[in-house]
Amino acid sequence: MLSDRQIKNLTATGKPYRLREKSTDQSLRGFGVQVSAAGTKTFYMEYSFGGQRGHFYRLGAYPGLSLAQARERCREVRNLVDQGIDPKAELERRRTSEVVERKAQEQQALEARATATYEDLVRVYLESLDNATTRQEIDRLLQKDARPILKGKRVTEIDPSDIRAVLAKARKRGAKRVVFMLHSYLHAAFVYAIGEQEIDGLLFPLTTNPVAAVKKPDSGMTPCSRVLSKEEIARVWQALAMDAERMNPTTIGAIRLMLLSGQRLQEILRTRWGQLDFADATWSFSREQTKTKRPHLLPMTAMIKETLNGIPQIGGLVFPHSRQDAGTPEREMPFRSITQAIERLCTRHGIEPFTPRDLRRTCTTHWARIGIQPSVRFLLQNRAVNDIEDTHYNIYDGLPEKRRALEQWEQEIRSLMDAAAVVRTDQPPQVAGPIRQACAQP
Repeated sequence: MLSDRQIKNLTATGKPYRLREKSTDQSLRGFGVQVSAAGTKTFYMEYSFGGQRGHFYRLGAYPGLSLAQARERCREVRNLVDQGIDPKAELERRRTSEVVERKAQEQQALEARATATYEDLVRVYLESLDNATTRQEIDRLLQKDARPILKGKRVTEIDPSDIRAVLAKARKRGAKRVVFMLHSYLHAAFVYAIGEQEIDGLLFPLTTNPVAAVKKPDSGMTPCSRVLSKEEIARVWQALAMDAERMNPTTIGAIRLMLLSGQRLQEILRTRWGQLDFADATWSFSREQTKTKRPHLLPMTAMIKETLNGIPQIGGLVFPHSRQDAGTPEREMPFRSITQAIERLCTRHGIEPFTPRDLRRTCTTHWARIGIQPSVRFLLQNRAVNDIEDTHYNIYDGLPEKRRALEQWEQEIRSLMDAAAVVRTDQPPQVAGPIRQACAQP
């Protein structure tokens, strides 16, 4: 039989060789030690399996594995072979099982330490967003539909069935667009938490996103092609003038500025008085304010300045929220306030419904009609850049070209107003259909 001294004295010969143990113990059949060309000593067991001879099973390296331990391991492997079990396949199965069990134990340990709840998830996700208005809108939506179902739950306890319950709550009242937005916001919140794992001392031991297992709802949006005609532009302007005593002057100003400038409503609403330079007749949009994350300089025409001067200055924001809580940051007027005001305006005056985005599209279309070049239209509306040169190298603001274009557009609006037919006030207005919610997003 092999001895520990004998194994210690085995030396390298430049070629690998094996030394088999001669034993009457049937459980040690095929047991031996192999010496590599470099002198490394490894215990092995040779066996037959599936009708084939010459299978070798590596038991472990000496001296990390002692002779006694190697013999015991050999007996275990031989027992498997005698039972008709492939020892290599069994070893792989055990290793996989051990890995799975270890990961499960680690996950359980993390979950035992986890204190993050749904409320924590929403808070850290909202804090990661740059835009205050976006944070407020997402928070409002989640407070209304998600919190009643998910409040108090640890993030590891939230599963796809909970997400389906949240979406079903909004779907029940017919809010198709809200269902889509809830799915998107919750998915993004979990993605953020999974990527961070630990935030502000709170653990988010998540490996899967429960929202990902829920089919993404239809967006509820349909392609929009509404463009106000020349006559409709004049009618809208006249309707705003007729409703001057009925409507908030700030709301009237926001609608007129969309039509005069072609800017995104949300960016208009975020404007502060300090961004308006009446002496130089320029309107500055900050990087944080714009959808494209690029600063934007817009020239102010006479009608734009006149419209802005007609808005009461009651704070830092040009378009402040009607409800401001003491001690909290100033908030701008909600986007939905303008869309609702437009809907009521259209209903009162029999105008086909339109949305803020329709006004932006109307400007683009009529600018093309009156000959404003595509490059200038692009600059005027601060559209997203897909070209490397414009993204990284071209920083020209095109202010002179933009000013000429807006002055040309202002002259067109004045001409439309002059040519507009007088609206008969002795006829009741036609009631327009409901505004298209699908187009109501900026």
